[in-house]
Amino acid sequence: MSAVAGAARLVVLLPAFAALCTLLLPRRERAAQATVAIAGTAAALVAAVGELVATANGHFAVNVPLLPPVPTGAGTIELAVRADRLSALVAVMVTTVALCVQVYSTAYQAKDPRYRAFAATVSLFTAAMLVVVQADDLILLLIGWEVMGLCSYLLVGHESEREAARAAAVKAFLVTRVGDIGFVLGIIVLWVASGTTSISVLLRPRTLESLGTTTLTAAALLLLVGVIGKSAQFPLHTWLPDAMEGPTPVSALIHAATMVAAGGVVLARLLPLLLAAPAARGTLAVVTAITMLGSALIACVQTDLKRVLAWSTISQVAYLLAALAVTTPELGPEPSLLHLLSHAGFKALLFLSAGALAHQVHSTAMGDLAGAGRRSPLVAVLFSLGLASLAGVPPLSGYWSKEAVLGAAEEGVHGGQPWAAVLVLVTALVTALVTAAYCARTWWLVVRDTPAEAHEDLAEVESESAVATEQAVEAAEGGAVAVTPVPLAMTVPLLVLAVPTVLGGLLLLWPVVPGTVHLGVPTAVLGAVVAIGGVLATFALAGRVGDPASVLPARLTRVLVAGFGLDAAQDRLVVRPVRALARLVTAGDRDVVDAYVRGSATASRWAGIALRRMQTGATTGYLTWLVAGTVVAVVVGVGLR
Repeated sequence: MSAVAGAARLVVLLPAFAALCTLLLPRRERAAQATVAIAGTAAALVAAVGELVATANGHFAVNVPLLPPVPTGAGTIELAVRADRLSALVAVMVTTVALCVQVYSTAYQAKDPRYRAFAATVSLFTAAMLVVVQADDLILLLIGWEVMGLCSYLLVGHESEREAARAAAVKAFLVTRVGDIGFVLGIIVLWVASGTTSISVLLRPRTLESLGTTTLTAAALLLLVGVIGKSAQFPLHTWLPDAMEGPTPVSALIHAATMVAAGGVVLARLLPLLLAAPAARGTLAVVTAITMLGSALIACVQTDLKRVLAWSTISQVAYLLAALAVTTPELGPEPSLLHLLSHAGFKALLFLSAGALAHQVHSTAMGDLAGAGRRSPLVAVLFSLGLASLAGVPPLSGYWSKEAVLGAAEEGVHGGQPWAAVLVLVTALVTALVTAAYCARTWWLVVRDTPAEAHEDLAEVESESAVATEQAVEAAEGGAVAVTPVPLAMTVPLLVLAVPTVLGGLLLLWPVVPGTVHLGVPTAVLGAVVAIGGVLATFALAGRVGDPASVLPARLTRVLVAGFGLDAAQDRLVVRPVRALARLVTAGDRDVVDAYVRGSATASRWAGIALRRMQTGATTGYLTWLVAGTVVAVVVGVGLR
């Protein structure tokens, strides 16, 4: 076995082994649980770095057995992994963020009585994501995909004593399962049509040509349904804002850096298939255009910091998926992957910074978090760097990765679907302006304002928001909140994540994944002007009116706070009818099916009572019944003749 193949296996197996070992430790051995979870993730990071170095030197491996092959009537499922530049680079990103989350959680979950289950589930989730990244087999990819969904359900609902957390976990599980139905069907179509589950074999030009455009389009569209669900894209995006009920480290790991980006990794891996299905690429372009702008507008009126970051995640994931919709064969998946890596760094930094600030005041409401610049200067600086990168301010990583997406759209204008490229290019530029606006608003309210000023500025929008916390209401009434210092275990991961946030643009100097990045001067200049201009204009507006969102018409604010009413529409059109059908089925089972069962028991009981009463013990009575029966038998017999 070659070194690169061994590294590919270890990257997947080490965090899975750590999850098992953590669960086997005694409940009270918290330090040992943390040590095992952190060590397993750190070892996986070392293996991923080794894989990256090997692949950068030209060593690759495909069809590396991870588990024994599974023979079926339709062929053999290899359950193999692969090691190439794409898998190695994303594996380094996943393990880096996971390690930061594991270290951070030792302090953030310090009083969690179920820390063992939390740490083990995070390790298992990390292993599942790495299976998706490293998989060279469609069935193995599906296994990792589904285990990610299960772990997401467990982590979002980790604080199961809270009704909101339980409801958010169920919602996330069910909505993503809707998308997964399409994902499973897409894999089945490819398996049946090609006769193989090997991704390496499937992506060979000869295999793709043999499948035909119709089959490829059908498979690509079905796979897109799964990607849309897992990556929280319109119209299956409504689960992610509610998933913020989970602990902040969960939000940083799953809903910023890994699970929501898994769809991008899958499409990047299957890009040759996607390029052969123009209808699917056009569909993806439309969906991402709607998602990136709509979710950015919704983020502008949020009053809870984690929900701001949630809606921004939906928008930024749409960017990286849009790049795959408009990229050319020459550019390949690199523009999308560059934004995936950049987003993982600055969004994990933002979520963990938000958690550190919330740890101080025990609230995620922006009014309560206000004054962060005075209360925790270091965390506020790191949080500001994350916001600036999200806004696309040069020279931070977010600027370069967004420019890569804009450059891909600019190149796509001259490709096979110019309308899709123009749609993505225009929408991405408008979204960049809106993103800069809500980033500047968030900074103004959280870092610059005092709590009293922030609550006064937010009063109008908070009155429309259904997610204002009890702490926000108390602070608005003058209640004081005790400030808790930020532990070192929560600060160090922030410093680590600040490095890729600031220096992520250096990835452009090292082509670590196949393809190239097109950096056009017009889009580069326009992107910088839009980002900086949007930030400065928002600051100027905030200096006059306080909360910039307060200038929006009240009716528009209500629409944006309600997420354009999509959640309510889904409740009316899907949730309520399904629940009504469930009640009908339950009533039918109880009142019809079970009625027959209960009826037979009742009939047997009454028959027993009747027969028991007939047993009087009197001889004359028995003779009377015998004579009566004889007479009846004779009469019937004569009548039948």
